Amino acid sequence: MAKFIFRVFLAVILSYLSNSVNGKANFKDVEEKLKQLNKPAVKIIQSEDGDIIDCVEIYKQPAFDHPALRNHVIQMKPSFDLKEVKINSKNESSKVAVFQTWQKSGSCPEGTVSIRRIRREDLLRANSVQQFGRKPQEVVLKSNTTIEHKDGQSPFFNNTKFTMPTIVNRSAATLVTVGYNYIGAKADINVWTPNVESEDEFTTAQIWLKAGPGDNFESLESGWMVNPQLYGDKKTRFFAHWTKDSYKTTGCFDLHCSGFVQTSSKVAFGGALEPVSTEFGQQYYINVGIFM
Repeated sequence: MAKFIFRVFLAVILSYLSNSVNGKANFKDVEEKLKQLNKPAVKIIQSEDGDIIDCVEIYKQPAFDHPALRNHVIQMKPSFDLKEVKINSKNESSKVAVFQTWQKSGSCPEGTVSIRRIRREDLLRANSVQQFGRKPQEVVLKSNTTIEHKDGQSPFFNNTKFTMPTIVNRSAATLVTVGYNYIGAKADINVWTPNVESEDEFTTAQIWLKAGPGDNFESLESGWMVNPQLYGDKKTRFFAHWTKDSYKTTGCFDLHCSGFVQTSSKVAFGGALEPVSTEFGQQYYINVGIFM
């Protein structure tokens, strides 16, 4: 099993930015948003798949537009890590690692972060400039509702009833815990390119950490995604998503809003992954870790 290890250290800062304004984008809105998201690069990498990767000085990335991050010192590594048990295989040396397509065209220097450039057409595909990079409202509504188990009962912990998040068109393994503190999670995720029929649909395979009940929760997500509306194609891409208030006013994919600090120059959120697994063929995996 080929592996590509992603270590995602999410620094989520409370964001007061409101993204609730609706309406189609005009030219001025689009240009202002592009200027806000695409920071000056010390190096530009043109990927063979059409993506442009900007190598941006780490303290000039979009997150530092937020007033809460003034004079903020980046913690480059998490305070805790999860021990990894490596199982050696006789064929380990012959396995091909998963990588991001843009990496074949160059690398970003130390002291920078690799950021996939947002283009005008990316913004125009969104319902509005303000909604760009956010989850569609129908997905948010489904994530904020709950259902009971098939037997009509919700689980109880310490004599307290808890409701589980609804699972609509989704397969999930869910661990619900009460009274424990966790430093993070890590998983090997098989890399595929499933078919997405509609341009406004998307599919993911991911780790999703969620704290809080019903429509009052915080969450962190990371894995791979096929999302033609967000990225403009049906390629399998590495992503992250966060929210601090159940998607009400905070949160977005990748680096599309303030509140997320990137530390890596080697991995670009939104970058395409290759190779991908095939039925009855070679299987490829990424190792995704989210550390609190």
